[in-house]
Amino acid sequence: MKKITNVGIIGRGAIGSLYGSLLQNHHLQTMCFIVDEKRKQRYEQTPFFINEKKADFSYQVDGEPLDLIMITTKFAGLHDALQQIRPFVNKDTILLSCLNGISSEDICREQYHYDQVIRCIVQGMDATYLKNEMHYDHIGEILLGAENEQQSETVKALKQFFDSMHIPCRVCKDILREQWNKLMLNCGINQVCARYQCGYGECQDHGPHQEEFISAMKEVHSVAQAIGIQLHMEDIQQWIQLVNDLSPENMPSMAQDILAHRKTELPLFSGTIVPLAKKYHIPVPTLTTLMNEIKKIENTF
Repeated sequence: MKKITNVGIIGRGAIGSLYGSLLQNHHLQTMCFIVDEKRKQRYEQTPFFINEKKADFSYQVDGEPLDLIMITTKFAGLHDALQQIRPFVNKDTILLSCLNGISSEDICREQYHYDQVIRCIVQGMDATYLKNEMHYDHIGEILLGAENEQQSETVKALKQFFDSMHIPCRVCKDILREQWNKLMLNCGINQVCARYQCGYGECQDHGPHQEEFISAMKEVHSVAQAIGIQLHMEDIQQWIQLVNDLSPENMPSMAQDILAHRKTELPLFSGTIVPLAKKYHIPVPTLTTLMNEIKKIENTF
């Protein structure tokens, strides 16, 4: 089993800088951010702080193939990122797409070998990025899973690596189900809060938008069942309880993007589910409305 010692990250946002800081503390042979020349100059000239401490990252435009590349861009930047990492990839490079949803791995596999792209979920972190500062209290966890026997050894190597870096990591028996389960939550809570530019409180018990939040999740559940993904009503109940336990004034990333006049991850949420629903002739009125309303807001930016 190959030892991972050379790591690159593309996307120095909240998630990328969180993992970059955690990995940098463990004296890897290589830990760099993959950037274009324009970003390299800007990043090297502008101080960047993580929990009030100045970060000292290495930024690389060109280089040798790496053992692992973590893709932490926004969805809109994924296609450019896949071209940008090409000098750093050979047949042995492991690619982890840390984006939400279920489609980014398939997009990666259009350009790279199927088995070098490992499905993962990053969740539970509370990293926030504002201007040139990133703050976090909780580092969350990484969920990994093999889709076939060929990927099993790679997943073992990743698990061993993240354990050695003291980054919480779990291996799932059915990673695709877990991705769909998280997608179900995001299609509800992220999109409803984005539409109304509100915090979690408005989707909690007795909140004005809880019914819409639940309806969106139920529609994802219906589409998942149609294609053989085993989501359950108990999963929905667990997400309702999770949202009830969150700080009412806090809001998910999609609502933050709307308030900051940034394009959202809509293509990963309703933008993925609505076409699937149409293919299987499943009505999804809540998801369709959310998609159309969020598009209207984005068109004003």
